Amino acid sequence: MKMITTEIRHDSLKATKSILGSLNAAIVDSLVHGKRHDMRQRLGFLKKRHDGSSSVRPHPEEALTWSEDFNNLMASKCYTVYFLVFPDGQSLFKAFLQREFSEENVEFWLAVEDYKNCRPGKLHAKACKIHNDYVAIQSPKEINLDSATRSQITSKLESPDKTIFDAAQKRVQALMESDAYLRFLQSELYKELLNPDNESNNEDSS
Repeated sequence: MKMITTEIRHDSLKATKSILGSLNAAIVDSLVHGKRHDMRQRLGFLKKRHDGSSSVRPHPEEALTWSEDFNNLMASKCYTVYFLVFPDGQSLFKAFLQREFSEENVEFWLAVEDYKNCRPGKLHAKACKIHNDYVAIQSPKEINLDSATRSQITSKLESPDKTIFDAAQKRVQALMESDAYLRFLQSELYKELLNPDNESNNEDSS
């Protein structure tokens, strides 16, 4: 009986995580997809905070830190409070790039971060997948790498360590910091997150 109860709890937890993950994806998708003129309606999907009450809108103070450093943006991850899902900077940035059909760089960056945290026994399989998905010539999501960096990765693929993608990740991060990251910070989405009161005033006047 105890084993059955444990299994039920485990299945319930998995189902809850799945629901929360889907909800977060829906929130992010509603924010960044579509035309610019309906941004206000899409931002309305994020409930505003009122006197410290729970909300699914990131605090403006948190969003502001995303502009201070690219790593702050990528360190911002989804969290939940009483089943409310708070969209994170990482997901918003990724979805912003998906709208522009240029998400391969951030996906590679995140894949490398995940690779660095995997167990030694899984390094080879994960390294091969990252290589085949992003590094190899004509791969499905090929990233922009110089030939020397690409060759260096390929030569280490048989016995990879956790630093195999470091040079490529630094190059990709530099590309994002000089282009996509700056465009995200100038986007209407990001400006609305920084100034929720402006959104409220616009709604009241409409």
